[in-house]
Amino acid sequence: MNIRAITIGFVLFLIAAVIIANTGNGEYFWPFIHKVRHADKAGHIILFGTLSFLCNLTFPSRRFGRRPFLVTLTTLVLLVVISLEEISQAFIPIRHCHLFDWLAGLAGLAIGQIAALRCTRRLDHETPS
Repeated sequence: MNIRAITIGFVLFLIAAVIIANTGNGEYFWPFIHKVRHADKAGHIILFGTLSFLCNLTFPSRRFGRRPFLVTLTTLVLLVVISLEEISQAFIPIRHCHLFDWLAGLAGLAIGQIAALRCTRRLDHETPS
């Protein structure tokens, strides 16, 4: 299975998770979220970190700036998407828009991008020319 197929599958999984949460069925699918301290924030970091990692591998793009920690175009697009999704929660009666959820998402995006860039760099150095 190639990375593009894995990325598409993960994006579809995330879309399903958002639909489940938006319909109020989240506690049925992941009841531990409210029972484990900071599980929601950890979930944002893990899910958006994985999304960022996969998308940055699937859609490699240049970085804005020379430093490796600066944002790629792929991560910038993901930032806009997750920001809009978090803001949209303010307009859904059963959801809540939280600054710390958004910040956890940003942390995940950064971690995923850094991991993807390091992975790509390592693969580039190992590939024979």
